[in-house]
Amino acid sequence: MTHIHPLMCGFGYAFLLEDAQGLFLIDSGSPGQENVVLKKMKQLRRTDLKLIWITHAHYDHYGSAAALRTLTGAQIGVHPADASSLSLGQSPLGATRHQGFIFSLVLPLLERIWPLPATSPDFSLEDGETLERFGLNASVHHTPGHTPGHTCILLPDGTAFAGDLIGRSPWLGLQCLVATDWSQLPDSLTRFQAIHPQRAYTGHSPRPISGMTLQKISQQN
Repeated sequence: MTHIHPLMCGFGYAFLLEDAQGLFLIDSGSPGQENVVLKKMKQLRRTDLKLIWITHAHYDHYGSAAALRTLTGAQIGVHPADASSLSLGQSPLGATRHQGFIFSLVLPLLERIWPLPATSPDFSLEDGETLERFGLNASVHHTPGHTPGHTCILLPDGTAFAGDLIGRSPWLGLQCLVATDWSQLPDSLTRFQAIHPQRAYTGHSPRPISGMTLQKISQQN
């Protein structure tokens, strides 16, 4: 059985997955948040962090990945379409809608105070591939739009990690603030709904949404 520990790591959530095979991290939060993860590992009396999967190349999702790799030896993975952004320490916002313009104002300030480190991934996986070689029975699903390489992760029990495909501000629904390609988002949502998660964690809340709620989310953003 896999236990899920949501961890507030700066401006986003990381999700520490714990099972008999090891520890696995979905996203890593903002820069400088590695101690949040290490503290939880200490509480669990575990040191075997094997994997850090990055759902997409944004400041608040891979900012602490490089530091955690150095401290734990965990490997970092991401979809190939976002690999170069990680390697260059970039956080591509694309075009904004609604209150999304705030991010374009705040991000440059954050990067001056807490720089986003260049984080070359150890490996990349395409749509439909699995993380089984790292001990985690989970599949990768490419859901581009928010970034070119945005992915969602699905566990066998129906638990999914949706990154920022689904937003909760200003309302629960398809991402409506920031996207590198708005036209891709509706199809990405349709494909995510088609794998029928029983519950889905989003990138900015510790509480999952139900599969029923997910199916009711509209393609309109």
